[in-house]
Amino acid sequence: MNQINKIFITLLTIEIVVGGGGRLLDPFNLPPLRYFLFAIAIFIFALNLVSLNARFKNGSLVTILMILALPIYGCLIGVLNGNGLSDIAFDLQPYLYIFILFYLCSLNDKLTEHSLTIFISATKIFSVFASFVYICYVLLLKGGVLNFNSLYNSFSLTQEFIFRPSGAFFAKSFFFIGIGALFFFIEKKYFLFVFSMVALFLTETRGVFLFAGIAVLLASLRLNGAMKNAAYIGLALAAGFALMILVGDRAGDSDSVRVNDFNFVIGAMDGFASIFGHGFGTQILDRGRIEVVPLELLYKTGVFGLVLSAIPIVILSLSTLIKSYTIRKLQIVCALIFAAGVSITNPFLYTPMGIFVIAMAINSNKKSS
Repeated sequence: MNQINKIFITLLTIEIVVGGGGRLLDPFNLPPLRYFLFAIAIFIFALNLVSLNARFKNGSLVTILMILALPIYGCLIGVLNGNGLSDIAFDLQPYLYIFILFYLCSLNDKLTEHSLTIFISATKIFSVFASFVYICYVLLLKGGVLNFNSLYNSFSLTQEFIFRPSGAFFAKSFFFIGIGALFFFIEKKYFLFVFSMVALFLTETRGVFLFAGIAVLLASLRLNGAMKNAAYIGLALAAGFALMILVGDRAGDSDSVRVNDFNFVIGAMDGFASIFGHGFGTQILDRGRIEVVPLELLYKTGVFGLVLSAIPIVILSLSTLIKSYTIRKLQIVCALIFAAGVSITNPFLYTPMGIFVIAMAINSNKKSS
């Protein structure tokens, strides 16, 4: 079983990192490969249980149950508020991937080690490759070599790519360029760190660039002295201002949507709703989901749900940030903080990509305890 698990974990990791949002097969009218791999993971988990090869230890199961508590609570409040079952199911659907944690976080010690090693390696390789390809794309586009309209027509057949008026684009898998940049910074491979961050900068995606920078700052505070931290903060601020100039007035459109969402949610939060929320199945300005995940959680699950969602992140991160750490554990915790932070502007945390990062954080805690 160990060899089967090892091969499957490798395939699962590569699909998550390279596949991004899992919609690359849309142009071929094929279901996402991710669904198929998820089903296999649950099947192998069952085999691991039967063969006594599945092991939960050191609070891993408790952490998983705390993560599951959020969607269960959201559904319960939705039912109590009389929300439509189909609407509740719509909100619940992204959280179903959480069940893969039972497989990934019940691996034996050797497989847990393999899961962490292959995740870090795959992320770094992808970060370099995707950054190189994207920077080449930008240079060729600006040089007039590429036909933007043809590329746009091809890429827009799938929901994986978000294009900017300038021709820049963000692929959902570029989430892992941010994590790769973190890994390189912590390993002090500064050229590859800068290379990855330049690629992120050129995507004109402010939230991903911003929270990659914040996660790097947290890592720097653990790794470096005051002078290096001050220099990094200065460079980060300069890069942030440069990105604001690059994005220009286009930022106003997306910001206005977020401001309208914020005003609507705050205006609707009174009495018990502010504490317990309106439940899964409710809409925010006629939309089932919005970009700002904490704001959506506040509306649907109240302050109680926000706290519920934060507890596992804090538990998995706190000791590394304030106590002893290893390089690998710091890498995984900073990746988790990046995934949680970037969800303030783009929904990543409770997607397969974010859930996979949570799984690696749980496994990292297992190995360090």
